[in-house]
Amino acid sequence: MIKAAFFDIDGTLLSPETDRVIPQGTKDALVELRRRGVKCIICTGRPRAQLPWCIRDGFSGFEGGFDSYITMTGSLCYDADGVYADTPIDHEVSSRFIELASRGGFDILVLNREGSFASGHGRGMLDLEEMVAFKYPDADIRELAKKPIYQFCAFVPPEQDDDLRRAMPDCIITRWCDIFCDIVPSNSSKPVGIKAALAHYGISRDETIAFGDGGNDVTMLQYVRIGVAMGNGNPETKRAADFITDDVQNDGIPKALRRFGLID
Repeated sequence: MIKAAFFDIDGTLLSPETDRVIPQGTKDALVELRRRGVKCIICTGRPRAQLPWCIRDGFSGFEGGFDSYITMTGSLCYDADGVYADTPIDHEVSSRFIELASRGGFDILVLNREGSFASGHGRGMLDLEEMVAFKYPDADIRELAKKPIYQFCAFVPPEQDDDLRRAMPDCIITRWCDIFCDIVPSNSSKPVGIKAALAHYGISRDETIAFGDGGNDVTMLQYVRIGVAMGNGNPETKRAADFITDDVQNDGIPKALRRFGLID
């Protein structure tokens, strides 16, 4: 019996190929999944302020949005009753990374409770804005560091990830695409967020399924009972999955849910 289903957003629930909205087939599947008593939970690298309306508010038959939200790669988790997991990056670690980015000359995004803020707008930042249809405001990053920060995005190529790992041993470096990598505290991750959600709702790990497409979904798919990679996912994510479904725009999610008998 599956009691909780976890969904990444970009490349899983929506993509540029779906005009960045949830396909109707996936909407219908989510409605039926909830009707059957399965909790539908978002698990994303995005902060709360950057959730698309269809994710935040729901849609016909799925009013009120998802049952719970694991945001900023597991660092802030909440539902309608409030926050149930809160894991910001240590202040000293945040300050150290900001200095590293300044010396390295690469753009970063800072994710806090209020949203995502950019240190600059180089080519990578502009490409990401086009990809997710969102404009990141510029901000004084050192001023933002005075308040809790939950995640950074570093706009460096994949070959620099190991350099960042050596410089930031107290953080986890994951990657959704080649444009940037995510940096979260070492005591946070998508599996940590899922574990907090399961404890919050009294659900066991054996009663879970998850859907993802990117490198930052690998550990999530490995943690749950059934990990499903989207057909449009990257090779690393597919290798980590128990099952590979179709692309997001070709009803990948409903096809997998039917495959495991979770919807008709």
